[in-house]
Amino acid sequence: MSRYFLRAKYDIEDIIWEKKDNAIIVDIPMLSDGKLKYGLEHIKEKLNENDVYPSEIGFDVMSLATMVYMADTRIERAIHGQDSWTREIQLEIPVLDVELWEKQRSIIQRMLKFLTGDMWIISFAKRTWLFNDSKEINKKTNKYNKVSLFSGGMDSLISTINLMENQQNTLLISHAGEGLTKDAQKNIVTKLDEKYSGILHTWLDLWMMFPKNYIPEGGNDNNTRGRSFLFIGLGVFALTGLENVNELLVPENGLIALNVPLDETRVGSFSTRTTHPFYLSSWNKLLSELGVNILVKNPYWNKTKGEMAAECKNQEILYETMKVSFSCSSPGKARWKGLSPQHCGYCVPCIIRRAAMYKAFGKDGTVYTENSIAKMQKKNSEGMGIQLRSFEYAIDKIKKNPKCVSLYIHKPGPLPRNEEYLKELGDVYKRGLLEVDGFIQEYIKQEGENDDL
Repeated sequence: MSRYFLRAKYDIEDIIWEKKDNAIIVDIPMLSDGKLKYGLEHIKEKLNENDVYPSEIGFDVMSLATMVYMADTRIERAIHGQDSWTREIQLEIPVLDVELWEKQRSIIQRMLKFLTGDMWIISFAKRTWLFNDSKEINKKTNKYNKVSLFSGGMDSLISTINLMENQQNTLLISHAGEGLTKDAQKNIVTKLDEKYSGILHTWLDLWMMFPKNYIPEGGNDNNTRGRSFLFIGLGVFALTGLENVNELLVPENGLIALNVPLDETRVGSFSTRTTHPFYLSSWNKLLSELGVNILVKNPYWNKTKGEMAAECKNQEILYETMKVSFSCSSPGKARWKGLSPQHCGYCVPCIIRRAAMYKAFGKDGTVYTENSIAKMQKKNSEGMGIQLRSFEYAIDKIKKNPKCVSLYIHKPGPLPRNEEYLKELGDVYKRGLLEVDGFIQEYIKQEGENDDL
């Protein structure tokens, strides 16, 4: 185990590192030949092409998000974590106004600990390199009505279709660190270009992936708990370059956003918290304290995935396009059966997706590695049935004692003391589980009927 101290630098071209007092100190170059590294120069150019000119404080947010994502994916838990899990990570971020950012240290550290389960120490240094060149800045555009995160998943697809149907000119914010996500985003945008050619939808795609073993002796970590910090940071960064929009949409169904552990083994950072209400409210508090007039909002916090699909404003386009969207948490498992990476059909996101499609359409055109619920229920299902059984356990609990829902929703993290709001959260959690239950029961019935033929 090693403690890491990563320092972003604008005056070096290569990584410089040393071991000191049981810590590994690494200076990270942010520039190469005067250009921003890690995909940031491309994003800057693409934004400027559309008359979007992010502010210096917007760039500070993006710099912090970049370093968080680098640390999260290039410091391996199994090597450097306490009990192979909790890492100790310190970051130093150059910012324009050190005094302003120093006041935000505690909230940032709490956000990151909540998100990844690690111990974070954040410090700041004076940034003398300027992101903006005054000669290049023109008048900021007001051609967009909405700015929305666009992951390539089913929820962001539904949200984007609704925006297009409402004639909203939209800036779509994407990040990809691997090919499957990138392909899904690209394929959906191609469909949107065909169906909504008359409505402005600009796709801003950041490809940020660091070389393997980029941080000396750090290893590589496939966990992406910190990805949403980068994703939202990118959205905030872009929004500071617009004149007339101050709301960042983060579309996610309420069941996933709450992400109540299905059983007692999935707690803490084992359970993703990327759109949890506490996390999003922490972003809003941080931005307010920084003097940034931007609100991060999940417009579907009180909807199940199936309700989102059923209420989508264009059912035909959704059903046709959702086949190229991507939800699976473990697509690489298909290789075990000699197949190319695809939806596995049995991870948590796949099960929720399948239940949503059943609720909205009664059918699903997605290709899954495994479709059979009966196979997943067998004890010798080679791990395929773990998540299904966790769902069945959680469903059984709320059926036996529905009132306990009001307690379960508090497990993932703090929630506001607002009875009406808490009731809605409890309701969407319960409806989400029952939506999955309806799918499971119907699928078992259909498989039984087919076996009788």
